Amino acid sequence: MRIESIFCLMLLTPLMSFADVCKTTKPINVDPYAAKIGTRNVTFLAVDYKNNSCWAINGPGLTQRHSPYSTFKIPHTLLALETGAVKSIDERIEWDQTKHPAKPFWPEAWKQSHTLATAFKYSAVWYYQDLVPRIDPKQYKNWLAKFHYGNQKFTPGSNEFWLNNELQISPVEQVEFIACLVKNRCGVNAGTFSAFESAAVQETKNEFALYAKSGAGSIDPNNNEGAFDGWYVGYIKGEGGKPVAAFALYMEAESFAALKDLRKELSLVLLADLGLWSK
Repeated sequence: MRIESIFCLMLLTPLMSFADVCKTTKPINVDPYAAKIGTRNVTFLAVDYKNNSCWAINGPGLTQRHSPYSTFKIPHTLLALETGAVKSIDERIEWDQTKHPAKPFWPEAWKQSHTLATAFKYSAVWYYQDLVPRIDPKQYKNWLAKFHYGNQKFTPGSNEFWLNNELQISPVEQVEFIACLVKNRCGVNAGTFSAFESAAVQETKNEFALYAKSGAGSIDPNNNEGAFDGWYVGYIKGEGGKPVAAFALYMEAESFAALKDLRKELSLVLLADLGLWSK
């Protein structure tokens, strides 16, 4: 698929909501990354807090909404802690194999009991599905609205709304949400946000710390052997915990294997080349 990197004037309008953090929005020249990207369709947006500028790949894709998949574990974790659905990130839920039988595609790490922290780390879907009945639908509605999270749609009681294309979010909206968290915790109390960050930190390199979550699903829900789309979404802090960047990468590929590792790899290459991550 062709990677678009030129913005048309009409597409600048949705980005005006970034006026408080972005003085300019510039397209990234994708030529240096063409071999790495290959036939994949990539959309990318990053906010550089050093000079309040934004960088992007695929202007037309920035406002297109998709299922958040497991990137919803970012707001879901915050929501679970804020509502008391779990008392801490260390709260353990036992894996009920009758309720959540292992599916063929499940990694081994899912087939065990988890705490909120380990469920986030290993992206154990069943743990977050078990949180649904613990959270009042009104709380979902209130927090999705507070976060301005995509289309904010969900069916009360559904434990798949973030997986089945009911809830959808665009790359712009992902970055708006992350930027809100980085800027002022987006209404989340300090203790909750600190607990979340202890689970969400992915790695540190020199003065940088990366907080992020991946997510993916089959484009045809009945064909896990076919095309997939997925995300890598998060933010970077620098020395002293100072915000450096917020970002979202969305990718479509011919298979899960074709995007599984590349989502993070490409995100960090792009961020490093922008001076927002260590090379």
